[in-house]
Amino acid sequence: MIVFPTMLLSWGMALSTTASCNVPIELLKSQAFNQPQQAVQTYLSNQERFQRATCAEAALAYRYLLMAATRVQDWKLVEEVAQILQSGRLSSHVTGKELNVINNIGVAYRKVGQPEDALTHYRCALTYANSHDQRALIKINIAIVHRNADQPAIGFRLLQGIEEKYLPSIILAGLHVAKGNTALQLKRYDEAQRAYQQAREHYLAVGDKRNAQAVVANMLVVALAKNDTQAYDQLRALSILEVDMLTEQGGRFIQWLDTFRSYSSANNLNQSQRQQLQDIETIAADYIEFVMLLSARFSLNQAVARPVRNSAEQPQLSSALAKRWCKGM
Repeated sequence: MIVFPTMLLSWGMALSTTASCNVPIELLKSQAFNQPQQAVQTYLSNQERFQRATCAEAALAYRYLLMAATRVQDWKLVEEVAQILQSGRLSSHVTGKELNVINNIGVAYRKVGQPEDALTHYRCALTYANSHDQRALIKINIAIVHRNADQPAIGFRLLQGIEEKYLPSIILAGLHVAKGNTALQLKRYDEAQRAYQQAREHYLAVGDKRNAQAVVANMLVVALAKNDTQAYDQLRALSILEVDMLTEQGGRFIQWLDTFRSYSSANNLNQSQRQQLQDIETIAADYIEFVMLLSARFSLNQAVARPVRNSAEQPQLSSALAKRWCKGM
């Protein structure tokens, strides 16, 4: 009977695949969305297993890890994961999913303050976009880069040109956050609040509790911008509903908002109060624009700007991290 060797071969392949895919993908997926620091720890605790893995599930796990590393701003790990996903052992499992990875690398560049690298990667990602959903996602991210570069008009046009019909909740959430931030920059406060509320609802719809909670901080900014302390107090509890999902940077920003709220009804501030509101060295770059917007009421922090990397400085992320997939990089 020659069937036996074939059965043994099939069984051997199954064993090999199982062994090479022994990675905690479901745990990593859940943590990447809601507890990114824990996702990084899960990876570090299982690093040997990850390094041996050669299956499609491992490639997917690394994609979740890339998202988590970006969220906790572990730039060294971002580079490591980007290189691993392009390595010979996993690259075949990324084929057809390049857009997702390139887009997430672009997000990392934006977060670290390298807008030109971000735009280069987003434009590359657009070449892989084959659907309305995919094109919308990339356009949202391009609009965010322009808004952060004090080019809100360009960002606004991009966002307004995106057809919302049939978009899934996860993309709609990002779209409404971007629209809310742009409206806030233009001081269209009611429009901003509606957009943030819609974003929160969409995040909850897809089970992304972390971002659903994080966007409440944006809503708190709107309440303070309108000097609506009642709305602020009602929303405040939602901002820390699940403390383990609150990032360190987010927590510091909310503390600053609480300080501002305590002085928001004052016509003038004494020196001590002014100093408290000017103590923003630990506020993450993503929140600085909100600090500036609110501080304008007391003519504070107006000289503060998003950190701009000097061209002579060593970038935190190497350029062209997606060069395997992007021609011309």
